[in-house]
Parts: sequence; structure tokens; C-alpha cells
Amino acid sequence: MPTQPHKPPRPIAPRGSSLAGKAYWAMVQRVALTAACIDLGYIGLFLWLGSVPLALVNLGSIALYLGAYALIQRRRNVPGLVLIWAEVIGHSALGSLLIGWDSGFHYYLLLFVPAIVIANAGRYAVPIVVALLAYYVGLRALCDHLGPLDPLQGHGMQIVNWIHICIAFALSAALAGYYRRTILIAEGRLLKQATLDGLTGLYNRSHFQTQAQHALALCQRTREPVALLLCDVDHFKQVNDTHGHAVGDQVLQAVAQIMSRNLREGDLLARWGGEEFLTLMPCSTAGAAQEVADRIRQAVQATTLELGEGSAPLQVTLSFGVTQVQGTQDLKAATARADRALYASKRAGRNCVSVDLG
Repeated sequence: MPTQPHKPPRPIAPRGSSLAGKAYWAMVQRVALTAACIDLGYIGLFLWLGSVPLALVNLGSIALYLGAYALIQRRRNVPGLVLIWAEVIGHSALGSLLIGWDSGFHYYLLLFVPAIVIANAGRYAVPIVVALLAYYVGLRALCDHLGPLDPLQGHGMQIVNWIHICIAFALSAALAGYYRRTILIAEGRLLKQATLDGLTGLYNRSHFQTQAQHALALCQRTREPVALLLCDVDHFKQVNDTHGHAVGDQVLQAVAQIMSRNLREGDLLARWGGEEFLTLMPCSTAGAAQEVADRIRQAVQATTLELGEGSAPLQVTLSFGVTQVQGTQDLKAATARADRALYASKRAGRNCVSVDLG
């Protein structure tokens, strides 16, 4: 019986499982290194303030953070995160108990709250946050009961508190900024997936229709003509059957690039489906679109696709159908006319342009 793959505990987001997971573990590594650098500075600070115990605590913290970084670097995420939790919980307790609650060591516990919520599924986040709150309140009560065990002299307490306030604000801003960038990247990827064809990078069918309606409405107000151009790669099934789908994909990408180079910035180009491409050309007559189609046809015909050593270069051709669009309500009918014109080109022997004005 095959063994089941090891799965990390549910409370921890597995590294690489999603964009949020990758961002989380990358952020954890950065936090570990940043915290180690901060603790290095704390060693000098507490030696200057006369607190040797806290200087030693920070020395131990550096070792824990570097260990956590090394573990996460090796994808041993859970042990690495355990070390970071142990450091923050232990360090906040020792600092607060040694020099007092007003030192601000407890601020670092609060920084865990957004990380907990983001890294865990909903049913785990709440109990973990509640447990952290219980620890926080209990530590406060213990500090109030015992008082500082090794208080700092002079203005040492105020200096440490001010430093902790500044660091807590800086870390909060950095974490918020990091997650904001992650959200923006995710939004960009989702927008790309929703609007673009994954193979050619052109508009997909649904986004083309949305953009076309806007363009047609504008041209209808200005009474500018609009042309529609539909093309198809000739004998594309034969290309796939003879050379494989990978070569077929290269053909589609090459055709998309040639068409993009030969169209205007305001023209809307989409992969309409399979080996078909559809172009809406605002402010263009059917005659002008026919000239553009013929220019693209010649450019594609003159292009060869190198298939590697031992294989002859591949050449493909395009057949075109062109029509005029009468308004926003005519797009579907215009597409049907362009399709009829395209099949007229096929019947005429392919590698040509036909016009159907209805």
C-alpha cells in the first residue's frame, strides 16, 4: 500500500501552498533576521544600562532567531516557527519580570495577532488568539504582583519603553506594508487570469466583449465607423497532429505577436477560441481593415518557425473575414458576418481575406 505524503499540522500554513503561504514564510524569515539584528543592538543597550541579565537574554534570543531562520530556509517551517514563538513569549516574560511591565516588552506579543490570523484557518485562529490574550493578561497580573525583579536605574525604564514603542510601530508598519504588497500582487494575478488568455497574453473572449461594448458605445456617439476582423490559422489541426501541441502553442504565440505589432494601440485583439483571433478596429472602415488584414496575412506567411535541428522550418498562413459593425447591438451579428467571410476565405483556398457587409 503506498504511503501517504506527510502533511504539516493544520494550524500552520504550508509553505508554497498559496500566494499567502509563500508571503507568510518569506515574511517570517525577514522578521527573524530583523529581530536578531535588533537583539544585537539590545545587548549593548542593556550593558550600558547596567542590566547584565537582559543582555544575556538577548544573546540567547539571537541564537533562537538564527536557528529559526536556518530551519525555515530548509523548509522545516514548524520547528522554526516554534523557536520564534518560544523566543517572543520567553523574552517578553523575562524582560517584563526583570525590569517591569512599563518597559514595553509586551508590545511584541501584540505583533503576533495579525500573523496568527493570516497564517491559520479560521477555526484555529480564534483559540490561539484567545490563548495569547490569556497569557498577556496573566503576565500583566504577575508583573503587577511581583514588581520589577531587577529594575533599571535612572531613566533606563523610559529609554527602553520609548525604544520599544518605536520598534513596535516600525514593525507594525512593515508587516502591514508587506501584506498590502502581497494583496496587490494577488489582485494583479487574478485580474490577469480574468482578462487575458494564458497562452498568448491577448484579451480572452469575455473581456474582449466587455471592452468592445465600451469602444462601440464611444464610436456610436462620435459616429466613427468600426470594423471587425476574424482570422483563423490554416490547417492548424494538421500542425498539432504532425508536430505536437507544443509546436501548435508556439504557432499561436507567434501569430499573436505578429498581429499585435501590426495593429493600432486602440484596436482590441483577443484570442477568440482555439486557433481563431478576433479584432475590433474602432475608427476604421471595412476597406481599411481589409488592408490591415492583408498586411498581417503577408507578415505571417513570411515568418518561419524554427523547430530545432533536423526539422524543416514551419510556415503557416491565415485566413481572414472582415465586416463592418453597425453599433453596440450589432456585435454578435457582426461576428457571425465575419465568420461567414472567414469561411468564404477557406473555400477560396485559404491564405486570403474576404469581406461580408451583410
